[in-house]
Amino acid sequence: MSGRARLGWTVAAASACLGVALTLAVRGDGPLPGEVGLSRWAQANTPGILDPVASLLDVLLTDLAAPAVFVLLVALVWWAWGRYPAAVLALAGAATGLTRIADLVERPRPTPSLRWSNYSFGSGGYPSGHAVFVVLVFGTLALLARRHLPGPTGRRLAVAFWGLTALTCWLRVSRLEHWPADILGGVLLSLPALLAVAWLEPRIPRFLANRPFLTRFLGL
Repeated sequence: MSGRARLGWTVAAASACLGVALTLAVRGDGPLPGEVGLSRWAQANTPGILDPVASLLDVLLTDLAAPAVFVLLVALVWWAWGRYPAAVLALAGAATGLTRIADLVERPRPTPSLRWSNYSFGSGGYPSGHAVFVVLVFGTLALLARRHLPGPTGRRLAVAFWGLTALTCWLRVSRLEHWPADILGGVLLSLPALLAVAWLEPRIPRFLANRPFLTRFLGL
């Protein structure tokens, strides 16, 4: 195993372990130490110019709109780079089912006054669905951009996707849509899945070398 692959698996294992530990920690009654202060600081130090961006992201990444946005992204990737990259993005999208554990953790979202409230089924805040979606989907798009757009164009597009990921996570806290631990949990739990996609993406063609139907179907 190469040093890069070993590092990737180490990061994935550490992220999964930390994600499980955080998931257990947030099941308590009340925010974790420092969450209220960090949320208040993020709210006070986020420029108002970002409000339209936050509103747009809220609309595009709701439970109803996100599937349509994802299908559109898969279609665009298929058109731009082919069937196999689109299939890789679809694989990453399947992992967004991680958000379903929200109803197991039963952690309420913050109120506008940053008070702890009662949990209601279907409105759990942990892990943040927005964080899971952007890490997996935008992270995979960044990977594909580097793979299929050589030179500075691919690098710039990848940086843009990662920047949008970070901005989305920040705005979910600053707009008091999530506690900071909700965002961190979403990142920690989705990162191993993203790293698995990154590991599989260059290897799947080799795994399917003896399956001509699948090879043709995926455009390999």
